[in-house]
Amino acid sequence: MFTLDDPNPQTETTVSAEALRTELLRLRYARLLEQPEVFPSQANWDFIIQNALEGIGEGLYRKFLVSAVLDESERRSPNRIALKEFPRYLRAVPREYAIEVVYDDTVSAPEATKNLIVECDLFDARAVTELIERGELPMAVDLLEAFQPEYTRADLADMRALLDRLEHLPEEGEMADGRGLLRRELRYVCPAGHVNAAEAQYCTHSGCGLNIYGLTREKVQAIEAYATRVDALASLLARDAAK
Repeated sequence: MFTLDDPNPQTETTVSAEALRTELLRLRYARLLEQPEVFPSQANWDFIIQNALEGIGEGLYRKFLVSAVLDESERRSPNRIALKEFPRYLRAVPREYAIEVVYDDTVSAPEATKNLIVECDLFDARAVTELIERGELPMAVDLLEAFQPEYTRADLADMRALLDRLEHLPEEGEMADGRGLLRRELRYVCPAGHVNAAEAQYCTHSGCGLNIYGLTREKVQAIEAYATRVDALASLLARDAAK
C-alpha cells in the first residue's frame, strides 16, 4: 500500500492469461515427456519452439537421442520429427540452457551429439573442459571443431585454459622394461595395454593408434588446429581493441 506522497510506489506484478496457459502446457509437456512411448507431435514442437520453452529440454533431448540410435528403417514419424526439430529448439532457447542440456549426456549417441553441437554452434570451452574431467577426452577433442556464434575476451581466456589442459594431459600409457632375445629393452605400452617398440609414438596395433596420452594422430592434429584457432581469435580481438 502507498500514499500519494510516496515517491517510489511499488508496481504490482501481473501475469497474463496467455503466460499462465503457456506455463500450464509446459508443465503438462514435462509430465508427458517422462513417458518413454510419448513423443511430441509436429504441432507440439511448433508451439514449444515458438515459445522457447525451457525446463523440458532434457526430456526433448532424450527423444532426440532415442531416435538417433535407431536404425533408419526403424524410425517412425515421431522419431524423424524429433531429429529434425530438436536442433531448431536448441536455437530457440537461450544458449546457456542449450549447452546445459546437450553436454549433460554425450555418451548415449556420441556421433549424433557431436553433429548436433557442431550444427548448432554450441561449442563452449568450459563445458568441453568438464568433459575431460568426466573422462570423456575423445569426445572433448572431437568437439574442438565446433564453433560458437561470437567470442569475447572471457571466451578467449576459457579457450586458452582448455588448450593448456589439452597440452598437459597426464600420461595414460608408459615406457616399460621388456625382455628381448638377448637383453632387456624399453618398450612403449599404450593406454590399451598393447606393447610396442620404444620408438613408436603411436600404438602400431590394428585399430588402436593411441599415443602415451591416449590420443590418436587425428586427435593430436585436431588439438593443433584448435591452437591455431585460439591464436587467430586472440589476433582478431587485439585488432578490434586497437581500433
